[in-house]
Amino acid sequence: MSTDVTATTLAAVLDALTLIQGRLDTVARGNARIEAAQKDILSRLDTIDAGQAAVTDLVPVLETILARSIEDRELTRAQFTTVAEIAAFAHAAASGNSAPLPIDVADDALLERFALAQPADRTSEDRALVEWQKAARNVGSAELLALLARQYHPSPTDRPETRVLRYRLAAITRSEIEGRGLTPLAPPASTIAVDRSVSARNARSDELARLWRAGESAALFAEPELAGLLDIFAQAERSGGGDEDRLSADLADLHRALGERLAAGERPSIADARTRDTDEPTAEIQPDRQR
Repeated sequence: MSTDVTATTLAAVLDALTLIQGRLDTVARGNARIEAAQKDILSRLDTIDAGQAAVTDLVPVLETILARSIEDRELTRAQFTTVAEIAAFAHAAASGNSAPLPIDVADDALLERFALAQPADRTSEDRALVEWQKAARNVGSAELLALLARQYHPSPTDRPETRVLRYRLAAITRSEIEGRGLTPLAPPASTIAVDRSVSARNARSDELARLWRAGESAALFAEPELAGLLDIFAQAERSGGGDEDRLSADLADLHRALGERLAAGERPSIADARTRDTDEPTAEIQPDRQR
């Protein structure tokens, strides 16, 4: 086994052990709460005599203990499942069979600190990551710092997949800034937006719609919530026919239609389109005008 593989394996094992230790700490805290409640019951029993025992109601206390015990066990089971899945992917990566974590695992709160500080992935073939790597090289440092600040800012309309992509894109931006000898901004405290109100979500949709309608720019490729639309647009360009005038008109209509859906709060993606195609064979993402 080479030195690099050994180091990778050890790092994966240490990461898994750290996560497991965190879960064990959670279990210990849960058990401590149960033990404290049990001691409280024993203390009460020691202070009541036979005459008081008939009227002393310990049922609420016992119910609370039971509820906490069930909650702790369910939480622990779910968290250990996540840890086991992470460890399995780490083992596969150490063996040379790397693959991205499933979105629900990558977006788990257990990995939030890693998401914020992860290294740049320059080997991925994901279109959004590849295009942003290319675009970032040609962006001025001042603009790059501003784009990193925007990427770091949690969005009220982020879904798990865009939240995971957000901080993968930010890692590339941060790496590019550091490569220029500059100091990037500190990452946020959390990947979850504090304000997810209707007004905040509407304002975010309007902001994204303006960015989309403005056309190609570095900010467009740096924005994770527009990656799905760019995927759709790229697919439409590749599948266009030989008539360039017709293709240009169709793409313009598609661009306008996607912008309207974006402003309405939707986040179109190829995956969503495939789901719709499965459920409704005639429902496809198409421009508004008749072809």
